[in-house]
Amino acid sequence: MGATLNSKSLAAQKPKVKTKAAIKREALREALWPGSERLIWSRKRNDGFTTIPRLLPLVIHLIRELCHKGNPGNVYLDLWTRVFDEGIVSISDDLACAYAAGYTGTRAERTWREHMLRLAELGFIKIAPQGNREIAHILIVNPILVCASLREHRKDVVPDEWWAAFVHRASEIGAAIPTAEQID
Repeated sequence: MGATLNSKSLAAQKPKVKTKAAIKREALREALWPGSERLIWSRKRNDGFTTIPRLLPLVIHLIRELCHKGNPGNVYLDLWTRVFDEGIVSISDDLACAYAAGYTGTRAERTWREHMLRLAELGFIKIAPQGNREIAHILIVNPILVCASLREHRKDVVPDEWWAAFVHRASEIGAAIPTAEQID
């Protein structure tokens, strides 16, 4: 007796239809760099991808602005490269994470841990321990929600020029910034 296909498996087999915008961008790329498809990283052809917010550069900029000692921005970026759609990252090797974030030497792991705790203090992540490990699991909080909350509750630390750039970029990409009523 043969296996039957359900509608979900049939849908998974159908190729996704390209949007008009995608077709236009592809045509522009090919007009400027003929044959360039083989040169780009494509999540459709390559393993090892994740979805990141288009506002991530501005979020990392804000993190740098809010941290007067060190820069946890690279730690935050590394977390985004490790996360799956469920929003959780499980850490089994602190030293490897420290190295990936650019920290080397005898203080690498300590600096990484301090920056993780600072990101948690700011609200960008939540940390859960496991056994003796202080930092074992990380929840990456929606950065748009975190930035809006920081602006609402700590206006004095979020620069006006950064907020204006953030709001403008969010508008460009169609991202909704939560209102004061939607925060918390």
